[in-house]
Formats: sequence, structure tokens, C-alpha cells
Amino acid sequence: MTLNLPSLKLSQSLPVKFHILLDRSNATQIRASFIELPNLHVEASTQEEALENLKTLLYTYYDKLEIIPFEIEEISTQESENPWLKFAGVFQDDSDFAEIAKSLRIERYDDIDNY
Repeated sequence: MTLNLPSLKLSQSLPVKFHILLDRSNATQIRASFIELPNLHVEASTQEEALENLKTLLYTYYDKLEIIPFEIEEISTQESENPWLKFAGVFQDDSDFAEIAKSLRIERYDDIDNY
């Protein structure tokens, strides 16, 4: 079933098609709800009455809403540059740093051997 909603202010979104769930598990009442909008539901004694009440509820609901198009910019899938890369190679030609790095390595290996 398609509900025709001509007076809704949905701009270019018309026609809108919803799927309606009819629950007849109660012997005296039929519960009708939109699958897409589960919070909107009504109960009535007949299917026709339930559909009409649901349609009225939808009009009331959409009368308070506004649909605004919102575009999200594409996020680059490339990883951002590692901030430490700007320091890579800074000391490659520094002989003093080479000596310091060598002594640090020797000290580390001595600490590991002492465990």
C-alpha cells in the first residue's frame, strides 16, 4: 500500500513510500506502525481506521520536521603524514651524534646482559 502525502512539506522527497506493519495479535485491536518509523504507531478496531489514524499521525509528525540536505566532504583515505618523519635523517652526517648513539647502544646491550 502506498500512502499519498500531497500536503507534506518534503520538497523534492515526494513521493514517499513506507512499509506498514499490521499487528493483529490482540483480538479487539489492530496495531499499525511504519517499519521505517517504529516510534509512530496507533491502535484501532479496524484496519481502515488504523491506517487512517497512522496517516494522520504521520502528517502531524512531518509537519514538525524539516528536511535539509547536508553534504559531507570526502575524507582522504591516505594516512596523514607521520609527524616524526620531518626529523628523519637530521643527524645522519653528525659524527658526534654517531658516537652518542653508539655509546647508548652499548649501554643498552650491557643492561640486557646483566638481567
